[in-house]
Amino acid sequence: MKNQSSLSRRLCLAAFLLSTAPLLAACAAQATPPQAVAPESHTITVVGRGEVSARPDIARAQMGIEVMAPTVAEATKSAAARMTEIIAALRNAGVADKDIQTSNYSIQLVRSADVPPWMHPPQPLSAPAPAVASAPAAAPAGRAAPAGRGPKPAPPPAQKPLAPPDLAPAQPAPPAHFYQVSNTVMVVVRNLDQVGAVLDAAVAAGANNVWGISFGLDKTDPLEAQAREKAIADARARAEALARLQGVSLGRVVAISEIVDQGPIHAPRLAAASYAADMGTPVSPGEVSFGTQVKVVYALESAPASPRK
Repeated sequence: MKNQSSLSRRLCLAAFLLSTAPLLAACAAQATPPQAVAPESHTITVVGRGEVSARPDIARAQMGIEVMAPTVAEATKSAAARMTEIIAALRNAGVADKDIQTSNYSIQLVRSADVPPWMHPPQPLSAPAPAVASAPAAAPAGRAAPAGRGPKPAPPPAQKPLAPPDLAPAQPAPPAHFYQVSNTVMVVVRNLDQVGAVLDAAVAAGANNVWGISFGLDKTDPLEAQAREKAIADARARAEALARLQGVSLGRVVAISEIVDQGPIHAPRLAAASYAADMGTPVSPGEVSFGTQVKVVYALESAPASPRK
């Protein structure tokens, strides 16, 4: 009896716990405070652009020579002599030594088959073949004797056939390869009125490569500051326009970064054949522009309004 009574009490306790478990769980859930949710940060990100233009004050150009010869010694010697004349001509044209800088020097093996015939260096001609001596002409005979009188004239001696003369002397075979030497200098011209004269002087001294002419500014700090101010103002105007369309107002600047973007001024390549001896090379500097971009993130003072239908 005692054991049955103990078993009954245990079963009643288990039934009580099972019936009160959902109630205890609900009370525990209500007692736990809800976790705080961080409010969403509302921002507007825009990119402002600013660009200013100015007249350049310097010009840069690559100029130099390319020579080919059958041997390295011949090619380097010829290139050195011609480059010395070019540098001397640049100095005489008013270019300072600090504004003449070697930018490329190379020696390259080039196969003869890859070089057009008109670019081959001149080859020495072979000696003409000696002329074949011809037999002396027969002396004119006197007045023929009347028929039947006097001795008969002796027949002329037999002559050997002459060899046909050569139409042209034999040319030496071209070499299997050449050596090409390139020597280039970067030249800075600080007087824009003398750019054409400097180019003409270099070509007259032997330069056969002129390219990469560009114009720029020696100091760009003032131009950068003006472009930056325009970019900031443009970014502010863009952000205000976007905020107004969404019914919000701008707050403080959260982040800002700058992207400098300055495009070079390209000039067409000038070939040596385009220069005339009696007139200077025309050069037009135009204007150079400097552009910059700023990326600005603005905070919003109020939450975005509900979208319009």
